[in-house]
Amino acid sequence: MTNEIFQGSRFWAYFKYDLTQMWRNHVKAAVGIGLAGLIIYFVVVLFNLTFNGTWQGPGISGRFVTFFLASAALELYYTRIYGYLTDKRKGSAWLMLPASTVEKWVSMLIMACIVLPVLFFCASFLVDGVLCALDSTLGKSMVAVLAGGWQEFLNNLTDVNSEYTLTLNVAPLGWAMLLSLWGNLLYFLLCGICFKRNKILGAFAIAFGLSILSSIFMSSFSLSLVENMDVDDITLAEANINQLFVWVNAISAVFSAAMVAGIFWRLKTIKH
Repeated sequence: MTNEIFQGSRFWAYFKYDLTQMWRNHVKAAVGIGLAGLIIYFVVVLFNLTFNGTWQGPGISGRFVTFFLASAALELYYTRIYGYLTDKRKGSAWLMLPASTVEKWVSMLIMACIVLPVLFFCASFLVDGVLCALDSTLGKSMVAVLAGGWQEFLNNLTDVNSEYTLTLNVAPLGWAMLLSLWGNLLYFLLCGICFKRNKILGAFAIAFGLSILSSIFMSSFSLSLVENMDVDDITLAEANINQLFVWVNAISAVFSAAMVAGIFWRLKTIKH
């Protein structure tokens, strides 16, 4: 009996189709956004040659700002990668594809959470590394700066743990960053398949309302945590820090899970 919910061979066939469509329609845009650093490089070099008469590329601060702006642009672009599902003709054709809703949903999550982010980060850091290797005016690459800063952070954390006999570690911080990234990407993806028009505007409107509610909750929670923190008691301070990370990661995980569930519900109920 054929499994109507999830079948490995059927999922693999659909996933290859989805990957092909993603490559044709969106991967170039994702990589292009990741190449923003290359565009800024030529703009800055041309500006310095024209007005200063010197060959000088953008500094590390400018390159990091460009990277974060490109990351924000990628998040906004997520409203488009599956936004065609709200179109009557294209959406209806997608519904007729020989795959279950669960298989389409899993494929969509893999594309959104793994494929496109990996391509973006690889494009961004690879281009920056090549430019730094070819142009000494740029200084260190972003990867080298991040690696050096991360190692210094680990060394300082080790020193603090040794001095005060603590057990603080970087795992909660890593999870917080990853869950935050996934939550943002999945949020804009969900908005893209929910709104038929003005997808980005609708996403910002909901985000504004959510930010007000979350700021009220987080401000009261942070205030109570600070009031209960005794800086003279290092053991209690450690407990409060760990508790803060637990709450942050729990909230981020719940938000990401809600986005995942929302995407599945939308795929299950979409009609034209």
